[in-house]
Amino acid sequence: MTSGNGSASETFYATIVANTPEAIIVTTPEGEITYVNRASERLLGYTSSEVIGKNITMLVPPTPGRRADPVKWLTRWAAEPDYTQSRFLDLIGQTRSGKEMPVDVRVVEINLNNAPHFIITVRDNTARRAEQAAFRDANLKATRILMIAEDAIVSVDTNLEITFFNLKAEKIFGYTADEVLGKSLNILLPERFRSNHAAMIKGFGQGKVASQWMSQRGTITGLRKNGQEFPAEATITKVGTGGDVTFSAHLRDLTELKRSVTSA
Repeated sequence: MTSGNGSASETFYATIVANTPEAIIVTTPEGEITYVNRASERLLGYTSSEVIGKNITMLVPPTPGRRADPVKWLTRWAAEPDYTQSRFLDLIGQTRSGKEMPVDVRVVEINLNNAPHFIITVRDNTARRAEQAAFRDANLKATRILMIAEDAIVSVDTNLEITFFNLKAEKIFGYTADEVLGKSLNILLPERFRSNHAAMIKGFGQGKVASQWMSQRGTITGLRKNGQEFPAEATITKVGTGGDVTFSAHLRDLTELKRSVTSA
């Protein structure tokens, strides 16, 4: 009876693993493949009979520039507790047709038939990599546009620490971006306006409006690096991403305009 239940249990779990939609490969610590499920066959183009007994390097060949071969990478990863594997190990896999494919790999060591083995899950990372590349390109393009914008653009986080400072802002305020990034927005404001300005941004953040004129209550006063104050007009916008909010001010120095009006 026990033997029958054991056999049924083994069949049950073997069926689950064989039909799991995620590619699963089992190897020895030396990299010899002892099992691949159907998802692995579909992903890599090999039948199980073509890879069992072969080394994992046939599926993940050594990549130029990596100091260690795939077997050493897997050994290193398997030695870490599962909860510390906060990201997937990124490797380049190779299909039966010779096509290279970026893959996410996760590995855990188990004892199987009284011998150590690695269980490796493999995911095709092609689409995610393409999305990441597209996102980086779009972000880079947007950043470059903002950097050369005619208005000074200053962005801060919810702690009012400066996260972006474009070229026009450098020209108007007299600071380089490196001098102000991570610093409090107060560095750009006369002391007498700082508390009211912070309260205004906080109130704006709690409201439903995504953009508004900061100067609707009067001219904004900025503070240059040399201590000189100057009048400015500004709009403020907020953008929420991943639970965080970024506030961006678009400013124009009104010094010359005020001077021309006064002289006239």
